[in-house]
Amino acid sequence: MSVYLPWIKDPATGRRRQSKVYWYDFTYLGQRIRESANTTRRSVAENAEYERRKSLENSATGGKIQLIRQKRLKRVADALGEYERTYAVNHRESGLQIVKERSAHLSKHLGDVIAVDLTPEKIFDYMTTRKREGVSNRTVNMEIEVLSRAMEMNFEGVKKLEEARDVGRALPDEEEERLIGAAAKSHSPVLHMALRIALATGMRHDEIRLLQMLQIDFEQKHFVVGKAKTEGGEGRVIPFGPELEAALKMYLNRYAQKFGAAMQPDWYLFPFSNRKAMLDPTRPITSWKRAWELARKEADVTCRFHDLRHTCCTKMAESGVPESTMKAIMGHLSARMLERYSHIRMKAKREAILAVEAQTAAARRQTVGSHVKQSPQQADSASKETLQ
Repeated sequence: MSVYLPWIKDPATGRRRQSKVYWYDFTYLGQRIRESANTTRRSVAENAEYERRKSLENSATGGKIQLIRQKRLKRVADALGEYERTYAVNHRESGLQIVKERSAHLSKHLGDVIAVDLTPEKIFDYMTTRKREGVSNRTVNMEIEVLSRAMEMNFEGVKKLEEARDVGRALPDEEEERLIGAAAKSHSPVLHMALRIALATGMRHDEIRLLQMLQIDFEQKHFVVGKAKTEGGEGRVIPFGPELEAALKMYLNRYAQKFGAAMQPDWYLFPFSNRKAMLDPTRPITSWKRAWELARKEADVTCRFHDLRHTCCTKMAESGVPESTMKAIMGHLSARMLERYSHIRMKAKREAILAVEAQTAAARRQTVGSHVKQSPQQADSASKETLQ
């Protein structure tokens, strides 16, 4: 038996003191089990350790091979680490980053939990906690999916949360202008330029973040997209107009002043930076999330950075750009996916209805005018011919 009173940091005084609650600590099938006994009595704690060992032994019996027993005792944090390492072998970097982001939250709340204790109740508790932290149902579902794959468990009895059907939004013109203005005032050296590229080209976040100088052709006036989320998106060519060209050149003037005029082809357009300055052009910036959130709050706009892509796609749809051209620019392989990104905004809908109304009114006036020019006898004769 190994029960003890651990030393803890007193939240009130900040000093270390010995806990009054007993813990037990033992190793079973090569896995360390260290948990609170939830009691201040040593005899009760020893009994709790005994019952815990017994439950582990019961869960591992029944003719199961050693490997299965070890899986049942695997910690969530260890399984997630192994999953990340194997995932990196045959998946894109962007996908790996998503897995790492999901794993961080899972490790925080469930890292010390072993497989045999991942009951439906434990999963429901995790889902409830994450919802209280303000994350979306889709994010929670994706985290549970990563956990399921890492632990090689199906979690029968755990129902997915209902996800919002709204897959994004296109910004109205006034919100877009406020957002651009707020980004221009940002302390971030890259946010304004990144936002302008997103709105003008519809490129994804990481396609923009990882842009290198060799992917920008000022002579032909286009970008060549590097690694993309989809096979159809990689290597696509996206033109840029005079406004974005002018903004790019202004940005690169500041860039040259910082790093020197002899820019190298493999330098990143958005170099590794802190919150206020560019630091290393040979490495890409890791994130502009904080600057983006501050600018969004300043502009009083509720959206994701990915919604700038939706906005670009919607503008093309409203302007009558052919579907084949939109797919080539956005990097989508299906019309169904393209439809998800195109949100015909209320302004465009209103203009369409007003155009139909105006056309109908013009046709009515023309019809009325033709009747006015006819004599009563002609009108009566035309009515009789119509009846016949």
